[in-house]
Amino acid sequence: MAEHYTLSTLEDTAWCSTCKRSTQHHVSARRLAHCLEHGPRVDANGHNKKTAAKLAARETARQTPTLFGDR
Repeated sequence: MAEHYTLSTLEDTAWCSTCKRSTQHHVSARRLAHCLEHGPRVDANGHNKKTAAKLAARETARQTPTLFGDR
């Protein structure tokens, strides 16, 4: 069963499968989150690669009008 933390808990020690050792992990929404050694895989805006690509495609589509609009 998953371990739940109190609202005041900010981090806890846990095994990291990427680092292959026990490291400090962030606690988010009362659940264990990413490792503080390498962190989540996000860009400067806080988006992962998939979300960043979607936002870039949406922005490109917004800047490139079509001849007859969106149909």
